[in-house]
Amino acid sequence: MQDVVSVPPLTLWPTQETRQSWRYLEAETPVDFTQTVDGAAYSAELLILRKKVVEYRVPLALDGDGYLTATIPAQVGQDMRSCRRIDAAYQITITAPLPDLNVVWQGPVIVQEIAA
Repeated sequence: MQDVVSVPPLTLWPTQETRQSWRYLEAETPVDFTQTVDGAAYSAELLILRKKVVEYRVPLALDGDGYLTATIPAQVGQDMRSCRRIDAAYQITITAPLPDLNVVWQGPVIVQEIAA
């Protein structure tokens, strides 16, 4: 099993969708997610978890400049709003054309509170 890499928090909004991007650099060079090896391509998935239970799952959009992008509906922020930070996390699993290059990132989820 591959190591889990800690990443910065994901901030969700309960009043609007959240568009988030991450960039994958290998030796300070962006990973080209458009590359294939023998027909196998990169893929990536975002999981948002509460107490280790998956609350939301979405495939990530990948590009040739190393960016992974997701759009998360406001409803997810509303659903996660009452959880404590220690209970909420996200995980990104990047599946590479070669299995030994697979990567897992994990970080906390924060829901941005709206002041009245």
